[in-house]
Amino acid sequence: MEKELIGPTATLAAAILSKLESEHDAFTRDIITSAFEEAYFTLQEGIQRVDKELARIEEAKFSPPQ
Repeated sequence: MEKELIGPTATLAAAILSKLESEHDAFTRDIITSAFEEAYFTLQEGIQRVDKELARIEEAKFSPPQ
């Protein structure tokens, strides 16, 4: 787990849980864990997409036009 993502993951998990609040009387450990897991993997996927796009842009700078 990337330690620098713990804070942003917790923030995103809280936002996810706030959307679920009306559906549950109380949050179980499973609900909280699932929200944290979803948030973490969503952040990682977003980072990977940004890294991929940045690499594509960087490559395009140094590639001759076709």
